[in-house]
This record gives sequence, structure tokens and C-alpha cells, in this order.
Amino acid sequence: MMRVVTLPVLAAALAGCSAADRADRPGTVRAEISSAIYAPIAQQKADAAPLTEQEVFPAPALGVMKKESVSLTANCAAAVGADVDGCSQVVRGLFRGPELVGQVAVFNLGDVAQADALVHRFREELFLTPLASERAGTAMVRAMGHFVAVSWVSAEGDARPDLAEPLAALDLASRFVQARILAS
Repeated sequence: MMRVVTLPVLAAALAGCSAADRADRPGTVRAEISSAIYAPIAQQKADAAPLTEQEVFPAPALGVMKKESVSLTANCAAAVGADVDGCSQVVRGLFRGPELVGQVAVFNLGDVAQADALVHRFREELFLTPLASERAGTAMVRAMGHFVAVSWVSAEGDARPDLAEPLAALDLASRFVQARILAS
């Protein structure tokens, strides 16, 4: 007997956690470890300036999603509900758009090895604690040198909007990394 697996079930399984196991986890997670382009900021020692809210979220909106709130803390564990090795701070932003809710989190880690390890953990075992009504949806997790940027967007209520463009817009918060590379 052939078993049919639907795409959402397959995506959840590939993400390392079924939607039934954690309703507050995205249904789809795309995760990337750091690449050589980020070598100038592979170590926090070489890029020691702490993150600021203004650096990561300078604009009042990302695409159609408006910034609702931003927080900056040294308590990285609160952002994921688990200890995060080497994390000195996390800046998080909550965004809302037509029938959409999303968040962006940027973790400041000691080095690229810790950043890549956190990406693997996001892929396999943990995810951001919701700031609002985030559920299911889709997310992108990227290590960029010693930083990890997480963008997560989902529909609000029973809406079924296309999430690709809002996710790409949320990922624009990671543009600050380019300036850091050039300054190194």
C-alpha cells in the first residue's frame, strides 16, 4: 500500500518537529549555516560593537509589515526557552501587516561555530517563543558570521495570504551585517 504524504506534513517532518508536537513552531523552516562571505565577522572579538535596536530595525516597516515593538536583551534563553551557548544579546522585533504577524530575532554569538550550532538547533529542536499570535507559517534562519538572524511570518486568524514576500521583507532586517563586514 502506498502512503501519501502531504507537503505540509513533509515540510514539518523535515523541519525536525511536527506541527502537532509544537503549535508555536513554523510549519516550514529554511536554515543556512554561515558562508565564507561572512569571514570578516566570524568572531565577535573582531566585531565587538553590541547590536542596537536602531541598527537592526531602522525603518518603521519591512514590506507591508509595520514594526509594532522591539526589545533588546542579554537574556537569550528567554527568546527560545532554552540556553543559548555564547549568546551575549538578542534583539527582537514584532511586525504586523494585513492578515500577517511576524517577528525577527538577531542573536549575537561569540563566533561562527556557535552561530552554526544555533542554526542546527533551530532546524532540529527549538524555535523562537512567540511574541504575539505567531503559529505555523514559515521561517528563515541564517548564520552570518557570529550572528544568527531568524525571520518568522504567519497568517493571523483564518487568513491564507502568500507568505513568501512578507518573509523576504522581514529578512531585510539582516542588512546591517553588510555594514559590519565592510567596517571590518
